[in-house]
Amino acid sequence: MEVPDHVKTIESLLIHLGLQEKIVVVEQNGVILKKENYSTVVKSTDSIEIVTFVGGG
Repeated sequence: MEVPDHVKTIESLLIHLGLQEKIVVVEQNGVILKKENYSTVVKSTDSIEIVTFVGGG
């Protein structure tokens, strides 16, 4: 996925995707990140997986 140049961290990626207020799990290069590590810089070679939770009944 291509993202704008201003997206430099996990946090800015979540904001760009509109997920900053959602409950998510973020995995960077196979490592699950804690929320306090969302300031981690994203590199173009990184593999990022974002899992969101959906309720239903």
